[in-house]
Amino acid sequence: MHKTILATTILLASLSASAQERSYPGNVGGNIGMGIPLTEFADTWGKDMFTLGAHLTLPARHIPFQLGAGFNYAAMGGTRQTVPVSVPNLAATEGRLAVKAKVLSYHLLLRFSPFKGHVRPYVDGLAGIRQFTTQSTIKVEGLHDPVQRERNANDFTLSAGWAAGLMIDLGESAYFEARAERFFTGKASYVDPTSIAVDDQGALQFNTLESGTGTLNLLVGVGFRF
Repeated sequence: MHKTILATTILLASLSASAQERSYPGNVGGNIGMGIPLTEFADTWGKDMFTLGAHLTLPARHIPFQLGAGFNYAAMGGTRQTVPVSVPNLAATEGRLAVKAKVLSYHLLLRFSPFKGHVRPYVDGLAGIRQFTTQSTIKVEGLHDPVQRERNANDFTLSAGWAAGLMIDLGESAYFEARAERFFTGKASYVDPTSIAVDDQGALQFNTLESGTGTLNLLVGVGFRF
């Protein structure tokens, strides 16, 4: 009886280990790096962008393909300046204006990651949208919330592309990652951050540009498998 129980336990443990070996873990990670405008985007605007990224993939049981999603934030530029304010019941006459032009990218991804060792290369197919937006806020010292918040420009465009990366284990579940992303993105209208100016009355002025917005992101980061 004891031998039967022992044999059954060993068999179940063996099957469980085998299933775990066949499965492909999911992961969640964060990255930091730069975005490099390409082609028409480089000709029209052409400045590198500080970029943050995050992506999530779901575990797969038996095949080395995983579904997931990715997000990127890229800072195009902006300005900060003291401006006059006139708000009822507020003694302050000056505020701090902050203008930020940025790119937000939202993509679904399909990952091919066939290896399970301590070094794991992968390739992603990407499809989604990118948002080119500029927002201004005016804050007054002593107040937590801005006295004015305005979206000055906002445009969306379809986006597709690929990513290639390399994950290197840092422990049982943590890893270091190097990642490159190439976005083939349609035309978009966006604020030229170098044109942003504020007149003596505190009125915001800027020029807009329009072009294709293809970009290459070069990123490094860390993450966890699950």
